[in-house]
Amino acid sequence: MQDKSMNASLKMLLDIAEQMILEKGCRATTLQDIADRGGLTKGAIYHYVKSKDELFGLILEAGMETTNQRFFESVARAPEGREGLAGPLNTLSERLGHVAGTDNAANLIFIYLLSQNDKPAVAAILNRYYEAAVQTSKKWIEVGQQHGAIPEHVDAEKAARMFAIFKNGLQVQHIVSPDGGEIGDRDIFQFMMNALGGGRD
Repeated sequence: MQDKSMNASLKMLLDIAEQMILEKGCRATTLQDIADRGGLTKGAIYHYVKSKDELFGLILEAGMETTNQRFFESVARAPEGREGLAGPLNTLSERLGHVAGTDNAANLIFIYLLSQNDKPAVAAILNRYYEAAVQTSKKWIEVGQQHGAIPEHVDAEKAARMFAIFKNGLQVQHIVSPDGGEIGDRDIFQFMMNALGGGRD
């Protein structure tokens, strides 16, 4: 999956799939539905993926890439040192809050794929997604350390794995406890700031 290049046709497929998931849900959305709405044959979709689950996995990866781009745009605008941590963390907090929402296709996909984790192909998709999230977060932390915004003593690998667990927990929280209290962007921001040593003198 990770070697698929994002051309206009694939992006259109992902956009259509996201719209249909929000309209019908993951289970009810079929590759034939997506093909019909896009004016394509089902075979055209199979040029990119082998299954609906793989297409859904690509949507998760595309969302992660969008977050990565926004993070680095924020880093480019941030000042050096600890004060430079706020902008990029704010960007990530907003994205995490958005991804964890019940009106977000990526969150619906994540929960749907989790429910099928007993299938080896789906387990592989989830594992790839998790490991990509960890490596992306690790890169963000290392960039923060290089810019003096995150203390050197922070273990980037461990912190990245903790953030992946936190993100997955946010995604599941809305399903298992919809009335369990809102965790807002500001709460996420403060949690990450404290975890990365930005809230300490």
